[in-house]
Amino acid sequence: MSELVSVKDIELHVPAANWQEAVRKSGAILVHNGYVKEEYVDAMIHTVETLGPYIVVAPGLAMPHARSSNGVLKSGISIITLSNPVEFGNESNDPVYLLIGLAGSNDDLHLKIVQTIATVFEDESMMGRIAACESKAAIAEIFNNVEVDD
Repeated sequence: MSELVSVKDIELHVPAANWQEAVRKSGAILVHNGYVKEEYVDAMIHTVETLGPYIVVAPGLAMPHARSSNGVLKSGISIITLSNPVEFGNESNDPVYLLIGLAGSNDDLHLKIVQTIATVFEDESMMGRIAACESKAAIAEIFNNVEVDD
């Protein structure tokens, strides 16, 4: 993956009243950029409602996603930082202020995207660095300069 994310995939300081609204705004970027159909966003929310807040994978970080069969057109991600953190109901990792929406067109690509994102966050200072970014380009650079072993 030469470019995992571009500035069009990123929004900063997004207002959200609750986790559902945060996931919808993350999903709206995926829809707007042609990665998924609108039904995928509904499936992202339904997944959390059904399975719980397992998508909150680290303190402050949620990775909403759904099955590719729920309307993925092509693989992509969205990244949003929230103006105010929201609670997902995950005691150990709430509140969330960074969401990375995932859309994998197949299981292999989905896993490759997750692997790349996991590599970014191996550096424990990365959450703070991303939170401190004041430009979309700075966040894109962080994600696009990650070396992932094949």
